[in-house]
Amino acid sequence: MAISPSAYAVDFAKEILPIFEDKCYRCHGEEKVKGELRLDSPEAIMAGGEYGDVLVPGDPNESSLYVLTTYPKDDADYMPQKGKGLSSNEQKLLKQWISDGASFGESFVHGPEPKVKSKFEEANPVNERKYTIMGDAVETVARLLEAGLQVDTVNHDASRFEINYTYAERTAGSFDFGMLADLGDTLVKLTLARTDVTDGDLAGIVDYSNIEHLDLGRTGVGDAAIEHIDKLENLKYLNLRDTNVSDVGIQRLSKLKRLERVYLWGSQATEAGAKRLEKALGEGIVILGAELRGPARRSQRT
Repeated sequence: MAISPSAYAVDFAKEILPIFEDKCYRCHGEEKVKGELRLDSPEAIMAGGEYGDVLVPGDPNESSLYVLTTYPKDDADYMPQKGKGLSSNEQKLLKQWISDGASFGESFVHGPEPKVKSKFEEANPVNERKYTIMGDAVETVARLLEAGLQVDTVNHDASRFEINYTYAERTAGSFDFGMLADLGDTLVKLTLARTDVTDGDLAGIVDYSNIEHLDLGRTGVGDAAIEHIDKLENLKYLNLRDTNVSDVGIQRLSKLKRLERVYLWGSQATEAGAKRLEKALGEGIVILGAELRGPARRSQRT
C-alpha cells in the first residue's frame, strides 16, 4: 500500500528563480543581504549564510530555505518576513526541486522569467493534491486527509510515508496514533511540531518502529516522552527544540545508535548534558545552540 505524487522535473531557472526574485530578493539579493545570505546565484545559495547551510539537496525537511516558508505566518521564524508568502504551489515546487537534488541546470539565467503557469502548477491546482493510491492505503489516506493531516511520500518513495500533524486541529489528549495503523512499517516521518501533544500521547508511537524522523519542536513534552521515544530503534532525526526535556531525559537517547542528529536548543538540556549524550552517540550529532546548520534556526532568515 502506497501513494506517490505525479513525477515532474522542476526547472530551476523557469520555476524556482522567479519565486526567489519575487519573494526573497528584497532581503537576500544584490542590494540587501540579511544574515549574510544571498539567493541570487547557485554559488551564493549553496554557500549559505551567517549561520550555515540553508539548502540540503535531496532533503527539504533539513533545508531552512523550504521549511521556514511552511511555518504559520504568525511564527517568529516564518519566511519571508516581508511581503506575501509563498503560495501552496510555490511551496510544492520548492520542495520537489530540493527533493530531486536541487539541480540548478545548465539553463540557469540571472533575471526574471515570464509569469506563466508551470506544468507543475497546472497539474497541481491550489488546495488540490494528486496521488496515485494503491491497495489498502486508499481509505487510510482519505481518512487522514479528512482529519486535516498532511500526508506525503518521502523523496517520492511510494513505500515511505510522512505524516504532519502541525496544522491539524488537535488538543492535548486527542492524538490517536491508532488511525495511522494501516500505514504500519511504511510510516518513517512524523511531525508533531507546535501541537498540544503530551508525554502520554506519545505512548502510541511505539507501534511505528520504522520512524526515522520525529519532530517535536515547540511542544510541551518532557522527560517522560523519552520513555516512549527511546523505543524507536530506527530513529535518525529527533527535534526537541523548545521542549521541557532535560538532561535526565536525553541520556535515555544514548541507546539509539542510529541517531544522526538531535536538536536541543531552547530545551531544558544543559551544555554538560548535551556533551554527555554526544560522547555516547558521536561527535556532531547533538545540537544545543547557535552552531545549528538546519532548518529551524531562529536567526537564519530566508
